Amino acid sequence: MRTRRLLVVFHWLVIGGEETEVRLLAEHLDAEWSVDVVVCHVRPSMTNQTHTQFAEVGIPVDTTPYGLPDEEVVDHLAAVLAAYDVVVACQAVPFVYPALRRLARRPPLVEHGGLVSEALAGPKDLTDRYVGVCAAIREAAASRLPGRPGDAVEIPSMVDLADFDPAQRAGARDEWGLADDVPVIGWVGRLDRKKRVEDVLAAAAVLAELRPAARWVIVGGPNFFYPEHEVVLHELAERLCLGGRVRFLGDRADVPRLLAGMDALVWLSEGEGMPHVLAEAGAARLPVVVTRDNGSQQQVTDGRSGLFVPKRHPVAVAQALARLIDDPTLRRRLGSALRRTVEERYATDVVIPQWRMLFNELCPTPPPRQ
Repeated sequence: MRTRRLLVVFHWLVIGGEETEVRLLAEHLDAEWSVDVVVCHVRPSMTNQTHTQFAEVGIPVDTTPYGLPDEEVVDHLAAVLAAYDVVVACQAVPFVYPALRRLARRPPLVEHGGLVSEALAGPKDLTDRYVGVCAAIREAAASRLPGRPGDAVEIPSMVDLADFDPAQRAGARDEWGLADDVPVIGWVGRLDRKKRVEDVLAAAAVLAELRPAARWVIVGGPNFFYPEHEVVLHELAERLCLGGRVRFLGDRADVPRLLAGMDALVWLSEGEGMPHVLAEAGAARLPVVVTRDNGSQQQVTDGRSGLFVPKRHPVAVAQALARLIDDPTLRRRLGSALRRTVEERYATDVVIPQWRMLFNELCPTPPPRQ
């Protein structure tokens, strides 16, 4: 049987849910599918972490467009797209449409969106399916597909439960120099303005008064569009006198291990899609304190699998965390419930079949070679 070829086109290759999605597709999709990646742009401040992770699982990454003018990026895509059975375009990459319009035979196009703004961007007449990671994104895409809203579908981001091992807690704690009974609150993501890390730091300052023993780890590097925001956050931590309480760990490839060392996770974003880190926290059986923001409302049930707090309300965040610190039974109950949600909705063995069905619908299994 001929191997079917899947090409994923990224505008930028950073660290996030879509990049994790592609890695897990390559690892878990049927052997009759191959997965390649092409990346259109790069900036000097961007990390190579995802390039390394793709190489480790055998995903070829075409970086030919790096440094090319936009028109030559289109030229390159037009030269390569026709060789693939399905193309997945991420991050509202603007070069795929003009490249496809040049082709006499174009492969089916799947757009993948992690933000509502991405679903609303650009033309949709050549988009065979739009995949949103949460209902809000799917609905936004459907509004741009008049007469065929059913071509907008929802497939959530996934996690590989095998990556999450509670036995890694001791190693993470040793790295931080913290005893097992010290409460550790975590945050994981890019240091992006919409993720409201300043609210996390403000909550840390309040919690320092309520529960002085608590410590924090902030995992993630700067947003490459405005890397100076990382400096702003470090300066804020100093002004709040958090130097001994908050550690900035930067970009890390061992997020599941670090989550094992935490006692709770905080996520206070505004304008996200489906926060992939909430599924990762659930895989690690962590209780979460979160704001209501698109996909988080699908992932978390207040009081059952996490605690919701108002946006931009550090006192409420600190009070919720103090409650978790004081009540180990509540922590276990919320974390276990979120783990069950992940097992039912976001684990690879649940999500991969949804992708397989979509790809097979767009590109039926080819007959065996004679």
